[in-house]
Amino acid sequence: MTNFSTKLAEKIIGGNGYHLSTASLFSCYVDRMIGGQSSLERLEIKKLVAAAQIFQKSEDINLQREGAAVLSMLLDVCAEEHKDLVVIARTMFTSGGDFPNVELLKRRFEDVEFERSIYSQAQADFRRSINTVESLSFPLTDYQRALWNDLSSDQDVITVAPTSAGKTHIILSYLVKKVSESEGAFAAIIVPTRALISEVAGTLYELIQEKSLDEKMEVCTIAKDGSFSPKTFFVVTQERLYEILQRGDVSFDYLFIDEAHNISDKSRGVLLHLTIDRMLDDSNPQVIVSMPSPNYQNAFSSVFKDVDFKRQVTSHSPVAKILISVVPKGRDLIVSRYGSGYSKKIPKNFSQKRLSDIVYRLGRNQSNIIYRNQTDHCESIANELASLIGGTESNDVLEEAADYVEEFVHNDFSLARNLRKGVAFHYGPLPSSIRVMVENLAKDNLLNFIACTSTLAEGVNLPAKNLFLKNPLQRVMHKPSERIDDVKINNITGRAGRMLQHFSGNVFLIEPDDWTFPDYFEAKEEVNDKIPSFYKTMNEDFGSIIQALEGSFAHDDNDQYRIYTIANKLVKEYSSGRLEKVLSAEELTLSDSLQSKLKSAVEFAYASLKVTPFTLEANPTVGYIQQNKLYEFLQEQKNFERWLLPYPKSVGIYQVLVDVSRKLQEYGVYIPSDSYSIEHICLIAKKWMQGLSLREIVSDQIRWDKERAGIDNVNGSVRSVIKIINNDVRFRLSNALRCYDILLTSVLQEHGVDSYSAKLHSFLEIGGCDERMVFLINLGLSREAAEEIDGKLPANMKVSSASDLLKCYREKKLDSIHGVTKKELIKLFSEE
Repeated sequence: MTNFSTKLAEKIIGGNGYHLSTASLFSCYVDRMIGGQSSLERLEIKKLVAAAQIFQKSEDINLQREGAAVLSMLLDVCAEEHKDLVVIARTMFTSGGDFPNVELLKRRFEDVEFERSIYSQAQADFRRSINTVESLSFPLTDYQRALWNDLSSDQDVITVAPTSAGKTHIILSYLVKKVSESEGAFAAIIVPTRALISEVAGTLYELIQEKSLDEKMEVCTIAKDGSFSPKTFFVVTQERLYEILQRGDVSFDYLFIDEAHNISDKSRGVLLHLTIDRMLDDSNPQVIVSMPSPNYQNAFSSVFKDVDFKRQVTSHSPVAKILISVVPKGRDLIVSRYGSGYSKKIPKNFSQKRLSDIVYRLGRNQSNIIYRNQTDHCESIANELASLIGGTESNDVLEEAADYVEEFVHNDFSLARNLRKGVAFHYGPLPSSIRVMVENLAKDNLLNFIACTSTLAEGVNLPAKNLFLKNPLQRVMHKPSERIDDVKINNITGRAGRMLQHFSGNVFLIEPDDWTFPDYFEAKEEVNDKIPSFYKTMNEDFGSIIQALEGSFAHDDNDQYRIYTIANKLVKEYSSGRLEKVLSAEELTLSDSLQSKLKSAVEFAYASLKVTPFTLEANPTVGYIQQNKLYEFLQEQKNFERWLLPYPKSVGIYQVLVDVSRKLQEYGVYIPSDSYSIEHICLIAKKWMQGLSLREIVSDQIRWDKERAGIDNVNGSVRSVIKIINNDVRFRLSNALRCYDILLTSVLQEHGVDSYSAKLHSFLEIGGCDERMVFLINLGLSREAAEEIDGKLPANMKVSSASDLLKCYREKKLDSIHGVTKKELIKLFSEE
């Protein structure tokens, strides 16, 4: 890249000729998008491809992106008629190190001969050889190759790259190589949500299977008792990893933090911070931090105080992004290239201006994702899109998927009808098996339209050619809506376009001038000013921290978990003599007087502790005041029989669960998240941990909603069940019972009582209690798949390794499981 190229590129892009040519190209691009056949004059093509080549050599990333967008549109519009454009594109992709796009050119234009001079061919071969790694079966982009080299240096690495740059695959490939070559190693992979666990675990199994390493390596996705294989990958959320670390007998050789910008996230950041701190107490791993935005790369300076990271940062993605504004006006749609000043008017071919009609008009010939702010909005637009699609040819795979929904969730769950039309929705309160199924259908190009909520921002891999956004914002219950963080918007838009399938992805902004927050795509100066949520909260919500330390913070506040976790961490640091070090961090901007007040509050809290500091640390999200009260209550008991937690399938489990939950609520350890009663939540909790089918739980909820609330809405009842399970059962109640178990165990030991109390929190978190079903979930299977497989195998058959399960499959012992379950199993093991 040269300064001359940048100046020349700036002159070109500022000229009227370029403006007119790109307007013509965009007009043809839109026309082809809706099924037209318009084309460009050859002279205009030559001018545009010449401009794209100059832009590529510029030092300005925005000019580089413009060149990539122009080249991708030219390939989609003109390459079939002008095959020499393919040859030029190959040279550009090769010189830029975008070898996935070189591979895509070969696939899409198999009939094009790439004749070059000996010198040019030698250059291309040399370039390709540089980007080829012996351990990997595909040539890398320049960024991927540099990342691989940094990882292979055994140094700690922070890598920053946009969604679709291929960073996660490279990191997982590296970890598989290192762990397989070791005599024994543990690798922790932290993902932000449970939804991502199965995806990452599946990728690991695929990589392990490719190298025939499945007999030697284990993938663990839940906290469990007992020993681990000498070579184990732990694919877990920060909550699950924290519980594993509390065992005190696990030391890690590698730590990979995926979607690491969550260190600054309100809801997850503090516990992620705490989990990393806890790991570094007992481990000295190679640290790999991956994130999509450079704004967060300095957020780890206080977490890894003495670590000298190698940094691999790029803003380039092999898949170009084309921002397109769409405004309905009268009988037309005004389609504009966002920020360009030119547009194309096309007939709407529909009345009014429903989003579903716009999506169908512009996206019916491609794969599409529609981002919506609420779960019910996802369902509504999916229903509307399905109704717009006329009679379609029967598709056996989609019919199988629809049948699965009807059999394992409910006959009237609208997703089944949608799937038969190639339409789906995807959001948090969806059964895990259904989410996995939808993701797999999307990856296999069997879905034309998917309506999604912010699951897209969490790293769930659902790329499509087109992404539609209309007034994106973050809903907050009983408060005004908030702006979505830029990093999350970028993660969402990163799903437009799929590497090795598209040269570009279209991001449609529907009526952007009417958005509540219209500045998402305005040019902004990148500033590395993001700090961990731990310090940000102390700076901005100091009063709440003091209240939590003094015992006056409302334990039913929505921020209770974050505030209590910070307060507990401060007490823990004080008890270990490290509080001064924590408060000296440059991210903390409190004045001397406020720091003095904070120290006094921490000292007061520590002096008020009745539980041990270790117990406080083991329950990071429960305030010490609440733990003290619960501890005192348990200490006062003369007979513990009523308060022991029985095995999940015991006869009296429900009543014990209700009694304990009421006591936990009384002391502020457990606060239900919604309007459902303790009794109702405990009933679902009992069925969930006993391993009952989701269909049975859903059917009971539908009856309950009809009889008690007068609500007849199957989709609403399904969402209610999953929300109760995810929010109350697997998170709030599980956390509360974990705290209860630790305190009860401590009290029993102090009283010399030798009694068994089951760890119900573990069974609640995973949704099962039978040993074999727990093992299957641990492998990375969805709870529904594990439940079905467990039910099909003979009761006395032991399955204690991935190899055992694979053997059952190959020996036809699982032939009777549903086709969708079978596909989930195949995906997990990369078995054909």
